[in-house]
Amino acid sequence: MNENFLILTGMGYTSKAKGSPLVDQIDAILPQTQCNQCDFQGCRPYAEAIANGDAEINQCPPGGQEGADALAELLGVETLLLNEEHGETKPKRIALVDEKVCIGCTLCIKACPVDAFVGSSKVMTQVIAEECTGCDLCLPVCPVDCIDMVEVKPAKEILFINYLQFYEELYEKQTHEKKQRTIAKRRFEFREMRIERNKQERTDLLEARVIALKEKMAKDKTQKEKIEAAMNRVNTSKADDEVK
Repeated sequence: MNENFLILTGMGYTSKAKGSPLVDQIDAILPQTQCNQCDFQGCRPYAEAIANGDAEINQCPPGGQEGADALAELLGVETLLLNEEHGETKPKRIALVDEKVCIGCTLCIKACPVDAFVGSSKVMTQVIAEECTGCDLCLPVCPVDCIDMVEVKPAKEILFINYLQFYEELYEKQTHEKKQRTIAKRRFEFREMRIERNKQERTDLLEARVIALKEKMAKDKTQKEKIEAAMNRVNTSKADDEVK
């Protein structure tokens, strides 16, 4: 058993989950940064494109070459070198807000795919460091350039003492990374559900207002017709009196 095997195992693809859809297995390998560098709106759409043969396995810079190798192993195909047109693999980074410059516009909150920003309008926003995936999507929307991406050093560097110790620490590191990917995926899915729910609630509210407006207009029309009918009766009565 070599180091590469352990790395691939840790990414979740060496032992394919029986009965698990291929898209789910591909998605489990992807880093869940939801950065869109692969030209798809999130990791799941990219996984679906790969499964359908509409995308290559080397379009994910955050996943790096290891990710491309993992996808190749899963799909039983030759691996591909990471496509640099989609960007370069960078060390793990998280967003950091400069509180002296931040104007509380909340655009970063709206752009973050995993709700790692907290704050409100005209109040300085902050980042939940452990939830930030380093997707960089907050950078282009910030009007005052108050966000910096800060490199995060590995919590623990793996030093080789003996093979047993090395593989145990490597497995522990990979298990931790897999847990982080799972958490990021859940936060992204929850955010998508919340956005869809809010959209549906706004649609329902708009439809209710339209119905209420139509009912009011119908009621006003009926009332207007009654008033016009009453006025016509009065005018007719006056005309009859004048004739007499």
